[in-house]
Amino acid sequence: MEQIYTAIQAAADQDAAGFRDAIHSALADKISDALELKKVEIASSMFMNQEDASAEETVSDEDVQATA
Repeated sequence: MEQIYTAIQAAADQDAAGFRDAIHSALADKISDALELKKVEIASSMFMNQEDASAEETVSDEDVQATA
């Protein structure tokens, strides 16, 4: 959030380079945060799928043993 205040101050001071840098920094932080959240989401869904597959395999093994 501080980058936004810095960008506003830079705009008020007519500091184009400072404004650009502050906006780029704010956007980079937002992108980084979004990527971290997506990584966690993907990792958890990968492990959930593996657990589901392993549970299905266990059930199918039990079904085979029950019918034998």
